[in-house]
Amino acid sequence: LSEPVYIPRLGVFWDFGSLHQHPDPPNGVLRTEEQNALFKQGLGCLGTLYSHQYTRVLRLTSFPDGHKAEDQAEGTNVAKYFDRGWCYTEQSWAGLTKAGHLSLDLGKMRAGKEYDYISLVDDCTQDGGRRPPLLPSAFAAELETKSFTNGKDDKPLVKRLYEAAFEEQFGKATELDYAYLGWGDAEAAQLAEVLASGAAPRLETLLLAGNKIGDEGCKALAAALKEGAAPSLKTLWVDNKEQPELVAVCEERGINLY
Repeated sequence: LSEPVYIPRLGVFWDFGSLHQHPDPPNGVLRTEEQNALFKQGLGCLGTLYSHQYTRVLRLTSFPDGHKAEDQAEGTNVAKYFDRGWCYTEQSWAGLTKAGHLSLDLGKMRAGKEYDYISLVDDCTQDGGRRPPLLPSAFAAELETKSFTNGKDDKPLVKRLYEAAFEEQFGKATELDYAYLGWGDAEAAQLAEVLASGAAPRLETLLLAGNKIGDEGCKALAAALKEGAAPSLKTLWVDNKEQPELVAVCEERGINLY
């Protein structure tokens, strides 16, 4: 951001502040008809905004130091980030095909530490800061445990929006960069399930280096590839590149394993 030659124009979208909200619902002051139309139009674009491969998503998953939930003004929504339906949805969108460094959990920042860009990315993507993508069915199941202010209307809507974003982003992805995210076997298996579903038909390069994927995770990936997942895949980067099943399927399919 300090080099305008690289980013001459910057747009910022803040989910709550960028969409018309009801000014004072307890007292019956709601959006106007025009504002309501704009609000609904904006909702339809959210999946693309959060999941697009070139947008950066910054997630504030906890209150900043010095701000406690119990100290907020009466009426403030103090539900935890990971219990909120819309927050969960936005996080899930951002976790689809976006490169790891483009979706950061700012709640992972450590008090008193001075950050540069590299250290910020390191802290804000590790230890669950960036989860692997979810199939629409898995997303819908977990969504049932989340809370919405208007759950009756919002849950069916976000299920449709998530599925649309999933199909759009995986359908056109040619490279997936999930390197250096601290993923282990469970995350690799979850990714393998997504690939095995037939997602990413155009995928050519899969970057998984710098993670903690062991034999079980590699076996899950190998099984998916053996069944024809990611039919266009040409290059796979993973640290455990001598795992027998993975080596065998890559040789069989002509995939370069690094």
